[in-house]
Amino acid sequence: MAAGVVLCLWLAYTILQTLVVMERLSEPVYAAIGFLPGILGVGALLGAGMSREACYLRIARLSWKGLAVLAAVFVLALAAILPFGVWRGWDWIAALVVAPANGISQELFFRSALMPAAMATFRKRTGLALILHSILFGLWHIGPLFLGTPAPVAAAIMLVPFLAGIGWGWQVKRDGTVMWAMLQHSLIWVVGSPYAFGP
Repeated sequence: MAAGVVLCLWLAYTILQTLVVMERLSEPVYAAIGFLPGILGVGALLGAGMSREACYLRIARLSWKGLAVLAAVFVLALAAILPFGVWRGWDWIAALVVAPANGISQELFFRSALMPAAMATFRKRTGLALILHSILFGLWHIGPLFLGTPAPVAAAIMLVPFLAGIGWGWQVKRDGTVMWAMLQHSLIWVVGSPYAFGP
């Protein structure tokens, strides 16, 4: 039941993300309401009896292996942002408020709600749960298709988050905390905030 609620929230969250990409919803408004899917998803899991630890909502140290995976995700993200983005200029509000809010809210939903829901659904098949949640994270970035972006380019756009989702998911599961993924995802948003992407 709780996993079904989280899956419905994923659909609603994907629609919200697509509206932002299509410029039908402003980024500051989206940054504020973007926390709702994660809060509701985690709430559904906790209400169903899942622990805070199972949702990776605890403070824990970052392992060396976790650090190595986060470093690889960071390089992957920069390789996708810097060469293909168009510089639109620095905006302090976008970089220091909207960007961290987006990074934290995405990790709250995808790694603290969706991934634990998938782990609970598939129980001992954690690899399958990790891949499934990463596929849904990649598909969450489907918005460019609605802007007329060619399908192969849109697929490439979704591939980077899919790979990042595997990295973040593995690190969160390995270290038992979402806080390092939140921090890094926020940093990636800060670095990427001055760049625009389009067809």
